[in-house]
Amino acid sequence: MRIGLFPYKKHRVGNSITSRTLGSKNVAIAEIHELEEKDQGRQQELKMGGATVQLRNLTLDNLAAGEYENAHFCYGIHFLLEGDCKFTSAEGQATVGIKSGYYNLVQWPNILGTVNFKGTECVSVEVFFTRDFIKDLLGSEHDSVFRHFLESSGKHPQCLWNNGQPIPGKLRILLLEILNCPYRGNARVSYIESQTRCLLIEAFLGRENCMGKIGEPQLPSLDYEAIERVVSYIKMNLKKKLTIKELSEIAGFNTTKLKSSFKKVHQTTIFKYITQLRMEKARMLVLQENLTIAQASYEVGYSNPQHFTVAFKKTMGYLPSSLLGAPL
Repeated sequence: MRIGLFPYKKHRVGNSITSRTLGSKNVAIAEIHELEEKDQGRQQELKMGGATVQLRNLTLDNLAAGEYENAHFCYGIHFLLEGDCKFTSAEGQATVGIKSGYYNLVQWPNILGTVNFKGTECVSVEVFFTRDFIKDLLGSEHDSVFRHFLESSGKHPQCLWNNGQPIPGKLRILLLEILNCPYRGNARVSYIESQTRCLLIEAFLGRENCMGKIGEPQLPSLDYEAIERVVSYIKMNLKKKLTIKELSEIAGFNTTKLKSSFKKVHQTTIFKYITQLRMEKARMLVLQENLTIAQASYEVGYSNPQHFTVAFKKTMGYLPSSLLGAPL
């Protein structure tokens, strides 16, 4: 049984980029959309018993769209690290939207529709799974986590939260480990499968999870928008020394309100969030652009490489030197 949203027709990734489906049945992890223009990125999928993992790391032409179909009822947990994603059913009666930096849990019925990716790039991890898969994974914890979400199903997709939830720091690390798996062949398959199971367990049962909460964090919409302005500014200025005072002015809050509101939305402090983004960017600079550790540390605002190494080890759990020589 094929689990998850898959291209319904020949998929169009951009204004000039098409893709094709590989038909090999002997490859456990397959690039289901191998782009004809390699510099545009890649999409991959991993089929597990009762689940499918879809990985995207694409550079987009501002907007990319394609027709997708889900043939069997399943659940999907969707993590959008970069770019926005929106599903619209063929009859236009249902939409599912997930913003950059957010995730959501969705019930997917048998449905056909269009998926639109918006932004300069799309970096995402999406895991589709059956009820039996998550029950086997979580064991006795299954009922308490899913009780409120398993009671209903219908003809249209249903989201656990109206606006999604910000991706917590611990989940971001797991997502990046999956997206940037350094191994090949069977080792790659085993690594991504094991990390995906860890991701789901942490998402549903970890201390930072929100799966048992139907409501949204209690913040007015204008305050949400202010926090999003701050996040956008942070992402664009990781090389710069950032202060609470400066970020408070961008949000239009006093410093106390900024710190408390930011923590309600992102479940962490501002400076831990900034450090997390800096380490993630440095990791990408080393792995994808072949920068040295010293060069990467400078690009994310560290003038002293030793201070960067300490921060990287504390945040990521391993030394940045382990990135050197890792296969892409």
